[in-house]
Amino acid sequence: MLDLGLSSLLVQISAHKFAGLSFRQFGQVIPDGSARTAFLEMVAWSRRWYSKAALTALILIPIGFLYFSFAKTGSLDISWQWPWVLVVFSVALSLPSYPALSILEGAGRVTEVYLIRLGHYLLGALGAWVLLANGLGLYAPAMAPLSIVIVASGSLYMRYRYIYIDKRKRESGFSWRQEVWPIQRKVALSSLANYVFLYSPILIVFYFQDSAAAGQIGLSIVVANLLGSICASRLIANVHRITNWVVQGREADSRKLFTVEFRKAFLMMFTAYGAVLFVVSCWNEIAQTTRMLQIFELFLLFSVFMVFHGMGMFAVYFRAKGREVFASQSLVFSLLSLIVACGIAKSFGVSGVIGSFLIFYGGSGLLGMWLEWKKS
Repeated sequence: MLDLGLSSLLVQISAHKFAGLSFRQFGQVIPDGSARTAFLEMVAWSRRWYSKAALTALILIPIGFLYFSFAKTGSLDISWQWPWVLVVFSVALSLPSYPALSILEGAGRVTEVYLIRLGHYLLGALGAWVLLANGLGLYAPAMAPLSIVIVASGSLYMRYRYIYIDKRKRESGFSWRQEVWPIQRKVALSSLANYVFLYSPILIVFYFQDSAAAGQIGLSIVVANLLGSICASRLIANVHRITNWVVQGREADSRKLFTVEFRKAFLMMFTAYGAVLFVVSCWNEIAQTTRMLQIFELFLLFSVFMVFHGMGMFAVYFRAKGREVFASQSLVFSLLSLIVACGIAKSFGVSGVIGSFLIFYGGSGLLGMWLEWKKS
């Protein structure tokens, strides 16, 4: 949320700026000219932006201390202070890697970017499971951002350091206020809505129920989001092609590519979620599955996540056209879901919380996607 949705938007911006350019060893950009100047200025500006966002992230430390001090933890002896500090510092350190990955993806280095992401996903998951197995579960959330610092930052410096150390004086060819802010202010609303959707159910359950239930919904959300993101990555990997074809006026080709990849991604998502539900229903005594939600609650969660990732894929297509179609809608209905969930969490528990998001956020999302596709 701290980047106001910029990381997703940078993919499209980079695809526009990198047209006609190419990389040489260690990230040298050629040929010289105004296009190269604008691209490198965009890279420098994004680093400055995320450096400030990393510093801003540190204010989460006192906010977290205040929240956890009043929340219903289920045990007064839980030592959450150092795990929380580690999570916040890990997030702050990982932030500079996000714009770099987005920029390279927009520049057509899709395979490399997804190999880096796969690497930090695997390292983060391995680290989290090791900590969980050794009774250090509260430290597990820090493994995901720490893996980004280790894998992404290291790989980017080794292969593309030149684009960050180019200090030659040059005239600015990039204007954030003119080229980014008009659409970023809308993307920021979508980013806030996504943040509410992804994290508020955990906080609500933690506050009104207990830490055990919050842990179950938290792990289930991580699984749902990870599987959905992997399935959606098939379409996301084609963002630079979709964007370039829109720029070239090939609207029909862009729409056809999106339609084909969306259907494949959605089918993969449906299959992946169905497989997890099958495993949980058949082997519900395995330690790993007991850490997740019950089968009905998990079904509700996966249903709303299919809408969530579907909207994300639609947003990618419309951003290529310079439009942010779900910003206000997502924010309004995610906040409405949040309010309703807070009102019924005590009486209806986890099912009520997830059901609130499924009815209001999921229902509005399905309707919004259908209407926007018809209009386009």
